[in-house]
Amino acid sequence: MSIISNMEIAILGLICEKPMHGYEIEKTIEDRNMRHWTEISLPSIYKILKKLEEKELIKSAIKLSKNNVAQKIYTATENGQTALKNSLIDILSNVEKTTWRIDLAIANLCFLNKQERQEALKKYIQSIDEAISVYESVERYFQEHNYPQSDHALATRPIMHLRTEKEWAKQFMEIGEKDE
Repeated sequence: MSIISNMEIAILGLICEKPMHGYEIEKTIEDRNMRHWTEISLPSIYKILKKLEEKELIKSAIKLSKNNVAQKIYTATENGQTALKNSLIDILSNVEKTTWRIDLAIANLCFLNKQERQEALKKYIQSIDEAISVYESVERYFQEHNYPQSDHALATRPIMHLRTEKEWAKQFMEIGEKDE
């Protein structure tokens, strides 16, 4: 089995749901707010489709649309379905090593004075609040559009992580107030 990237998994998952053309994939990504939890950009879609086709995980065929426009429709192969399933099992079975940029700042706090640290942490907490608000909007969207409950985790999981990060940041600020 070939190794597939996170972006390839996301696109392959959409194609395994149903055959699609490139614009339909882009529209689905937009409709599902997938850019909140994937690295997929509009220009990357066709590059990913090409890679998946080279790996024989999808195949394409030209078909005429209702408006008599030629469209390249992508369909998952049996190998693609197997690769997706194996990748999902692997992802769900193992904790991911995360790299947080804030750890770079923490490791180099000696270069900031107390006021700079505290101001930066206040802004960090504000940015967490903004991110929580975005994910709460996504969750409301899922509820309003009757998405399956499993999809709600795409919003609720980040909200829980962000709330925990906010609590940590507040505690870290309190420690910083006592330093020096």
